[in-house]
Formats: sequence, C-alpha cells, structure tokens
Amino acid sequence: MRLRLVRTSGFAAAILLLVVCSCAPAPSGPPNIVLIVIDTLRPDHLPFHGYQRDTAPFLAELATKGVVFEHVQSTSSWTAPATASLLTSLHPVQHGVHSGLTAVRTQQQADPTITLNRIPSEVATAAEILKAGGYSTWGVADNLNICSELGFEQGFDHFRMTSDVGAAAVNATVRGWRNGIEEEGPYFLYLHYMDPHRPYLKRAPWYTPRDGELLDSISAYDSEISHVDRKIEELFELLRWDENTLIIVTSDHGEEFQDHGGWDHGRTLYAEVVDVPLVVYSSAVGCATTPAVGSNGAAVSGAAADQASGGIRRVMESVSILDVLPTMRDAAGLSVGEAEQGVSLLPVITGEADAPAGRSFHAELRSPPWFGSLTLHSVTRERQKYILTLPDAEELFDLTRDPEERESLVDRRRDAVTAFRAELAEFLESVPRYAAGTVDISLDAETREQLESLGYMQ
Repeated sequence: MRLRLVRTSGFAAAILLLVVCSCAPAPSGPPNIVLIVIDTLRPDHLPFHGYQRDTAPFLAELATKGVVFEHVQSTSSWTAPATASLLTSLHPVQHGVHSGLTAVRTQQQADPTITLNRIPSEVATAAEILKAGGYSTWGVADNLNICSELGFEQGFDHFRMTSDVGAAAVNATVRGWRNGIEEEGPYFLYLHYMDPHRPYLKRAPWYTPRDGELLDSISAYDSEISHVDRKIEELFELLRWDENTLIIVTSDHGEEFQDHGGWDHGRTLYAEVVDVPLVVYSSAVGCATTPAVGSNGAAVSGAAADQASGGIRRVMESVSILDVLPTMRDAAGLSVGEAEQGVSLLPVITGEADAPAGRSFHAELRSPPWFGSLTLHSVTRERQKYILTLPDAEELFDLTRDPEERESLVDRRRDAVTAFRAELAEFLESVPRYAAGTVDISLDAETREQLESLGYMQ
C-alpha cells in the first residue's frame, strides 16, 4: 500500500509546506513523534540520494512529502556512541559511551566479564525529556548494544531490546503495543532496525546474485534495506502516521565496502561510515504561506540553502545527528535544553528559516582491538574535513572536490591543518563532560555467539 497524502478525517495532513494550493490547519495538540534508526545505512544506497537501485520506494515516496537533508554527519562509526549522541544531543567525549559491547575471545577465555561505560544518570535522554513533557514513551531496539545496561532504557515506559531478530519481529512488538500506543497519546516511538547490519541476509524478492564477494555482499545489503523499507511502510499504515505525526528517519553510522580498503564499520571516520541519511516527514506541521513552484513542478523554499530536485525539498547545509533531539523537543513544544550540542531543525523543516551555516561537526572513534584499538577524531567545517588518528597521523580533505575523501591535502594546506588541529584541541579542552557510569556485564555463550556474528567480537 502506498503513502496516503490526504485523509478525509478532521486531521487532514498539512505536509511540510509541500501543498501548493492550500494548507490544512495544524492539528491541535502536540504531535506523535516517531524516530526510526536503520542501523548501518549509507545514504548513497538510497534512491533519493542518486543510487541506481530502487532500494527504498516507500522512503523515497515519504521523502517527496517531506525534507531530505543532504549532508548529515554522525558522531561516530560505532553504534553505541553514535546512538547515545542521537538520544542525548551530546558528543561521545561528553556522554562517555565510547564502544558498547565489544569483546576479544582470548580475553573472554580468562574472564567472561567486561566493564563498559553507560549513559550518565544525570544526562537526560530523548525518552526522559518527552516523558516529562507528557508523552508516553515506547522503544524497540534490535541491536544488543542498545540495552538497559548501557542506559538506553532511561525514560521509556515500554522498552524491548532484541539482538538482530529482524524487522518483522520489531514490527510484531509494535503491533502488540498498538492499543496502548494509541490510547496514551501523544506518544514517542523509537525504532532501531538492525537488518542492513552484517551478516547481510539475501532478502527475497529484492536480492539478485552478483559475481564476486564485494558485489554480492552489496546486493544482499541492498536487499536488507528494501526489506526494512517495506516494514516501515507497514507501520505507517498500521499506526496512521499521516495524522498528526512527525517521523524522523536516520541511521547511527554507515558501512564500508572497500571504499578505503576495508569492510564493516568502527575502523575509520571516512564519509562512508560517518555520513548518514536524514529524512523528516510531518503530518502535524501547518503552513502559513503557499510556496513557489519550480520549473519541474517541485515546491521551492526561499531559503538559499534549500534546493528542490526530483520533487524533493533538499537542505544542502550540513547538519548532525545531534540536531535530532532538539528538533523533537521543539516539535513537542518543549523548551530548549541548555546542555544539548545540536540545534533544532524544525524552523528549517517548516520553511521559516535557513539551516545555520558555518558549523563545525565532530566525530570520535575508539576502534575495537581487531581494528588496532586506535583513537580517531574528525572535524568537518565548510566542506573541509580533518581527521586525526592519535597520536599524530593527520588527513585533510576538500569535500567539494573530493567527497569520497580519497586525496589528503595535509602537505599542501598546512595553514588549514594547523587551524583544525587547534580547533580540535580547544573543543576537547572546553566541551562540558559528564561522569559516565560503568557497568560490569558477564557474557554467556549465547551472547558471545551473537557478538561474533555481528562483528563485535573476534
């Protein structure tokens, strides 16, 4: 079933300034808020980002009724730190969740217990903030890193963590909660789908065999995206998200397919693993004016940072996953969180303001032992990206000329390197930090097997 643009009920959708002739009034009361995280999803494997395969027809249709942010950066290429940032609007160096569940088999033979950092108790998560604002809170995470032991359950009235059981099982949990969700509105629903994460399943009918390990792995990965896309469509229809609902679709990190000579993620901070998609759709935002229409029939915002192409409103200024929580808070009518490092994108989404320009974006990675136990930092600003691998390995990329980050300009732009190095040092010195909690987790044989299959144990 395809996305319904207008329903006949009193909640007729006013979709993000994209109605040409008229706008329905915004529904009364705060909107339901749905945050969908598709683990390991690269934006360049989505059709509305130019991918040649139609991997996500429903999300593509959703994008034509919403806003697509073209340049979005995660705070890490590892699930736990990135998702903690998404739900707190804090950098990993602030919330202290650096690695999540990782284990080395030789260490496990001596001691099955690992000590991990968890989200600090004094840090408010999205669920806690929205719950305090009158929302019922629901969460399903299919990644065993997003667990109560690491603090991800904070603020949820109902929370379920599973380990790569698949999108169908995630949806089954939501169907079981349907009555409660609809009765206790407004609600916040967080869904963390795992399917594009390795091991890549060959999902019918989307998978097509291809020659060679690389191409066949990509085909399987793409089929997983299509599978999740179908499951998101199912929930859209089930829960009637075309009525007074804000939907945010993003990822925690991307995936490498030999882009820089490797596989997987959690190894580098290059574009293929820290660039993520961000699509925002709302049936809850009213509009006061009728937008201009471009020659291709697409609605065009007056904002200089926006452009319309293929019937999609695109925001070209760079943003961060740190902006998701402030945006949800703003949509719920709640006051600004002073500790949050992101900014609300709601004025951009409604067309009331341009996305802020000239921002700096930081990412951090503490790679697992099988990737060298390295610490990496990156700073991205004004289409330049600086990467420092401690203690002193530096790279600098011009993202306008070299978006795939192939040619380091460290030796040719020494002034820029010096400026970025100083900016990073100032950031690490001055950014507020919280005392991360710790938790000891004893891994049983089943959990170790799950960790190994997901690449979290070697």
